[in-house]
Amino acid sequence: MKSKKMKDEIKRSFFTYAIVVVTVIFFIYLLLLSIVFRLTVIEPNEANHEHVLADVESGFAAYSNGMEELVNASSTIHTFLETGEQASEAYKILYDFRNHQSLHANFLLLNDDEEVVATSFYSGTEEEARNGVALNALTHKLEGAGVVGTRLTSPLRDVHHRSSYVFSTAIGGEEGLLGYLFYFLDLQSFPDQHYVYVTDLFENVIFSNYSYGLTTLGKLDVNRKGNWITHDGDMFYKTQTTLSKQGIQIITMTPISIYRLLVLYGVLTMMISSIAILLVVWFVAPKIVAKSLQPFDGLVALMASKKKYSHLDHEPNYEEVEIIYEEYRSRVSEVERLLDENQIIMEKKRISELKHLEAKFNPHFLFNVLEMIKYELMADPQSASDMVVKTATLMRYNANFGQTLVPLGEDIRYLNDYFSLQKMRYGKRLHYEMTFIPESILDEASIPKLLIQPLIENAIKHNIHKTHSLSIEVTIKTDGDLLTIEIKDNGMGLAKEKVEEIKAIYLGEKEASEQTGLHTVHQLIQLLYGDDYGLMMHSQVEDGTIMTITLPLKKG
Repeated sequence: MKSKKMKDEIKRSFFTYAIVVVTVIFFIYLLLLSIVFRLTVIEPNEANHEHVLADVESGFAAYSNGMEELVNASSTIHTFLETGEQASEAYKILYDFRNHQSLHANFLLLNDDEEVVATSFYSGTEEEARNGVALNALTHKLEGAGVVGTRLTSPLRDVHHRSSYVFSTAIGGEEGLLGYLFYFLDLQSFPDQHYVYVTDLFENVIFSNYSYGLTTLGKLDVNRKGNWITHDGDMFYKTQTTLSKQGIQIITMTPISIYRLLVLYGVLTMMISSIAILLVVWFVAPKIVAKSLQPFDGLVALMASKKKYSHLDHEPNYEEVEIIYEEYRSRVSEVERLLDENQIIMEKKRISELKHLEAKFNPHFLFNVLEMIKYELMADPQSASDMVVKTATLMRYNANFGQTLVPLGEDIRYLNDYFSLQKMRYGKRLHYEMTFIPESILDEASIPKLLIQPLIENAIKHNIHKTHSLSIEVTIKTDGDLLTIEIKDNGMGLAKEKVEEIKAIYLGEKEASEQTGLHTVHQLIQLLYGDDYGLMMHSQVEDGTIMTITLPLKKG
């Protein structure tokens, strides 16, 4: 096998990684450009489109439905058309209806002879409006189509308004046709940063905020296939919705020609920059490598002058490595010795940490028990005596640092004494139950001493004063090679955010003065058995809390 030069390999790697870096930067640029495009073009366009769509759809529906109710339910308008009386009241009704709509309009009320009897137009404009819609009115009368929306072929120009769409309906009475009601929608205004068009199904423009793309006949002449369209050399992003019930289309277009140039110039700039960077790397890399490897070359020259040994048991990758390897082998035994010494030191440190954690399990309830004994001495000396004995047993067990692992049955006897003391304190307010699956596990399994008590203590401390009756269930069972200890209470439970905060504390991800007992339990388990074991917590508001300890099953 031909040996390779490390210098040549480094130079090749240098150039390869330069290509990778340039490629990644290029794709990041394209990704960021697409994100910017979405944030500045697509999302604003779609948001504006939804706004226009909601306004137009609700406005058209309001006129279509409202006018039908207006002419059918208003006896005032009927009286006005029949007799000419109640004119002011009829005007008020027509103005009020118009003023309550989101789309402003001017109204025109004709009698059955197609004469103007009421209007909001300025003088002269109503005649133009009447002449333009009279034929339509007759058609509506004959067809009986109810409220009909129609684009005006010749838009009306009022003094302050321009109308290109009209809602019209015939007004019938008991004896036949009474007249016609028209509402001419004013030209609507839309945000200037987008091209907004409202057309009928035949491309006739009803509203628009630009004349771009409009023919002299008022039609929209833009190829609208797909979301990306081109018209007269300009590019747009388009969103379109058709409201078939109203017979209209809403189109919003955002110019994107500047982004096309940005992509073009950006890609061109990236390509030129990439080529320049690669050329620099190609010519500069050998000099950098040579400069960086000067000490290494000196070391190679020094070691090459020494006697070679014949115990190389592999084919070296580089000539330089073959020389260094000899010196490396002479250091292996020294490194192994240091590793053995370090392992001994680490084991001593681990044992020291275990003893330190074990010492932290001092019962917090001691002062409460002593206070309770004080009052119990006066009320029931015999009960006080029992409490003293149980407390002494617990403290003796707690103070025994001779061993870390104890038989499960021995720790359960300690828990029973602990529960007895708590029952003496809280009476019927506290209930507990312990289950073992199988029962023989009490005599077979071993666990770290004082592992369960802190979790029981937490359950009592945080729930006993918040519930009428606190029940605690301790279930210990085997699952293959695992020993699972579950402590379940019926307390108030915790919100999800609080559970996550407590988990962060006992997992060591967050420092806090509270929940140190949980942290100590979790840390002790992982010190003894590794990261695959430890403490888990599940809680819901008003559904209690479940703490689960997972350990390897240790028999003996």
